[in-house]
Amino acid sequence: MEYLTKEQVKAQCPVAFATKPTNSAVTDKYVHISTEKVIDDLEKLGWKPVEATQRKSRGNKTIFSKHMIQFQNPDIMVKGEDGDDAFPRILLTNSHDGMTSFQFRMGIFRLVCSNGLIIATEEFESFKIRHKGYTFEELREVVIKAVADLPNKVEVMNKMSQRQLTEEEQRKLALDAFLIRSGITPGSKEAKEKEYDEETLDEILEVRREADEGNTLWKVFNRVQEAVTQGGFSAALKGAKVRKVRKIKSFEKDTKINQELFKLATALI
Repeated sequence: MEYLTKEQVKAQCPVAFATKPTNSAVTDKYVHISTEKVIDDLEKLGWKPVEATQRKSRGNKTIFSKHMIQFQNPDIMVKGEDGDDAFPRILLTNSHDGMTSFQFRMGIFRLVCSNGLIIATEEFESFKIRHKGYTFEELREVVIKAVADLPNKVEVMNKMSQRQLTEEEQRKLALDAFLIRSGITPGSKEAKEKEYDEETLDEILEVRREADEGNTLWKVFNRVQEAVTQGGFSAALKGAKVRKVRKIKSFEKDTKINQELFKLATALI
């Protein structure tokens, strides 16, 4: 794993280094804390940046300054079966517009396929720190609490690895996952009106690498999660035109979809 230098983070996510609020309408009570300071403080705790992205601005409106930086600790790893190792990650989301607290989520990055993160609000808890009164000590407590909870996260993964799915359960998981990607709530009236071609589900469930072969909830979920978030497969309602599904580019949508997919999968444990 290659870690990003601060120069690389700045090139990918310049708004993280803002020296003043990006929204001129903030009140005098707003205390500006640059994300750069949090990057430095997390490095002191052993967490280094590995990915950085920011919301695309619309014209000259710098209020669209929300950004996310992902951090990984080289000394913390979750050992998986058959070499399917994973690294916990801290996802820092922030904005310098006076409208957002520092938000920290824990995610899991699979080394075997580099297909992104698996996160959910229940099992993978999130923590917030307000700009006002931010201290290194508070950040350290947040990180300590998150790391201390890792065994519980590993237990969730273990339970998923022990649960065998029937073919019917696999296809329902694939369908519900794609409905979520399409902005449709599984089980809703709208969902019941959608009937996707079986070939669409086959592509979502396709085994792309040997490490993901099998019928356990963990294996199937990872295949589905990768397909739904990374795209590259064809989808069509029965009798409708086939369309190519694209990769999710917005980090906010990617985070939201991942959360919903993980909750969908863990409901099957």
